[in-house]
Amino acid sequence: MAYRLVRAFLLTCLLLCQSAPGVRGQSADLRQDKSFFQKKQQEFGHWLGQNKLEKIFRADSVAVSSKKVTLFLRPAFDSKTACDSIQCAWEKLEKENRKVNGQYFHERLLQKWAFLAELHPDQAEVVVRCHDPAHFLAKVYSRNGKVPVEQRNIRSGTVSEVSTPASLQGVNTGDNKIMLQNKKVGAVTAKARRYLAAYYKPKGTPVLWNAKVDTSYTTYDEFVMEVTHLSYEICPDGFFEYHRIYVKGLQKGDDVELSWEFQGKYGSGIIFPPRKNDYKDMDLRYKSNLEDYQRHLFKKLTDHLR
Repeated sequence: MAYRLVRAFLLTCLLLCQSAPGVRGQSADLRQDKSFFQKKQQEFGHWLGQNKLEKIFRADSVAVSSKKVTLFLRPAFDSKTACDSIQCAWEKLEKENRKVNGQYFHERLLQKWAFLAELHPDQAEVVVRCHDPAHFLAKVYSRNGKVPVEQRNIRSGTVSEVSTPASLQGVNTGDNKIMLQNKKVGAVTAKARRYLAAYYKPKGTPVLWNAKVDTSYTTYDEFVMEVTHLSYEICPDGFFEYHRIYVKGLQKGDDVELSWEFQGKYGSGIIFPPRKNDYKDMDLRYKSNLEDYQRHLFKKLTDHLR
């Protein structure tokens, strides 16, 4: 009886606190959160360094409108060949990342920026360019569930030898794409979404919280699943956890290629989980735990889909 009374009291406190401005998430007008996005620009720079890309790109600045946040990337060096070099690096990274990880490099950039900035992909944008006027420019955004890239190349691209990592370590370790024979992409992604939602539904924190699953960003061939109110899933230290899973299907004839990306954040609290913008990227502290967790989860998912 005492436990139920305490639980009821805490839930009542939660309902009261959720209406307070200090407990709300980001505002409807993204311009009010500009300082937060500028901090995430710095985190993106750390991610570039972690994946050995800091000699190619630097996170230069952030522009914020009421509905969209744009991250600008520029060459990490200043020289007469900067535009040629960054164009060559871009083309190599696009091909290599697609071959290894099932995603084009521009898709990876947008998903990482949306994850760090805690935005839906259609609110995020990444622009890669050299000096003004930009002889090389790549604009990456999300529209109707797709991630196109508008590109302008008016340089010769004569610098052909640019050192680039073969793949991005921060995506996933091990396999993160499979080919499913005699399947339809819509049925595969819907089945994957249902499985992951069912996997997380019984989880939560030891005392107060049940896991909260959000799949509001969903199309017939891809979805983003965000799960909060978790603990002791990845981090052994009992922090609150936020998991973000991006799954994309591609119809190839009679078969479906399915790829995925798993990212996680952690944060501390006493009674209430922190707001999403109080979380930190697990890559910086729990990278091996994160990789082990996503590897086992992806295996369970693929076994279910076969």
